[in-house]
Amino acid sequence: MSRLKLLSIIFSITIVINSCSEFSAKKKAPYIPTTLKELHAGYYDEEITPEINKTNNKEITIITTGHLYPLLYHPLAYNAMIDSIISIKPDYIFLLGDLVRDNVDKEWDSVLTRFEKTGSKVYFAPGNHDLNYHYERWVGSREHQFEAEMKYIEKVGYRYKIMQDNFANYVFINPNDSIDRVLEYLDIIKPELDTTKLMILLSSQSLWHNKHQLADNNKTWVNKAFKREEILPNVEYFDYLIHGDWGGKFYQGSWPKSEGRFNVLGVGNRKPADSLFVVKLVISENELRGSSIAIDIPEESTWFGNK
Repeated sequence: MSRLKLLSIIFSITIVINSCSEFSAKKKAPYIPTTLKELHAGYYDEEITPEINKTNNKEITIITTGHLYPLLYHPLAYNAMIDSIISIKPDYIFLLGDLVRDNVDKEWDSVLTRFEKTGSKVYFAPGNHDLNYHYERWVGSREHQFEAEMKYIEKVGYRYKIMQDNFANYVFINPNDSIDRVLEYLDIIKPELDTTKLMILLSSQSLWHNKHQLADNNKTWVNKAFKREEILPNVEYFDYLIHGDWGGKFYQGSWPKSEGRFNVLGVGNRKPADSLFVVKLVISENELRGSSIAIDIPEESTWFGNK
């Protein structure tokens, strides 16, 4: 082999090694956003890495609910809900959005302290109040949006989540995000999904109702950021869609897709003076059963307007 040819081979190998090193460095670069643009340009490891829960149980019990921030002003009713959940001893608790109103430390500390008392694993999907400063969004401002979203991440740790156990895949998404971001996330985690198990997609807002944000109407910021026809055709591999937006009662039904139907559940509370409830899900192999659990509220509570 000529010296020139040998030097050419060595040069080529050096380029390949350097390229691989640069790719590896980029791939391992930490995601530490410092601006809103950066925050919306990536995902935390906890968001894209499946959390695996193994169990020897023949079924899993889950309590799920949403739109709870009105309870912050009615502590006796809130405590009654927590006591009811503790008595059920669920494996997981799914909190599907609008846990706080103003997205401040005092509210978050109240919520997290209460649910820590249950002893169950708690999972979250963000609502519009949780990721925003509503008093800014109502007037069309996003001046402190980065701060508002980082507050949620500081308290919860993620905006998206994939969790798996013996029976199901549970995927929590952020409907406050753009449709491109949501679909990008689903594409990233799709290879991790075990399609032999139930596929459950959870969000704070209904994916099958057609309420969505309008660019020329600030008041619609409370709705999801995309239309249902933008999301539903892309999530047909899911069996269940569950949302926690304000409904005031447990809803269980179905919604059409190109082949078959989604099973859909609404689990969110609404406002003071309504009946208060949580939803109990029992999941076993290829089966999900849902039921509403009424909360027995003390007579002295202000939830029903009593003083």
